[in-house]
Amino acid sequence: MKPDSPIHTTHLMKVSIDQQDYKRFTQLFSEGRANSVQKTEFEGFKTLTPARTIFTNYELLRFDNGNMLLVRLTPPNEDGEIEIEDVKIVPEEMKRLFADE
Repeated sequence: MKPDSPIHTTHLMKVSIDQQDYKRFTQLFSEGRANSVQKTEFEGFKTLTPARTIFTNYELLRFDNGNMLLVRLTPPNEDGEIEIEDVKIVPEEMKRLFADE
């Protein structure tokens, strides 16, 4: 499996956490962001991840006026199409979670 889709990338991330493979984990990050999660924080992820994992894809729309929409998407269907499952307005108090660093 290659990190060529959101599902594949997050699946590979989960495997690296399960196997405590910090090097593989950091290789999944974009250039310049590989060290954004310290090894001690990474090691703590193991306690958060039970054997069963549900993967959900979201897309965040950020508008020039500061508003945001969080869109939950389906996995690709048999035709390869991705559909919208839900759309939520991001509350003001949650916007800082999505701020650029």
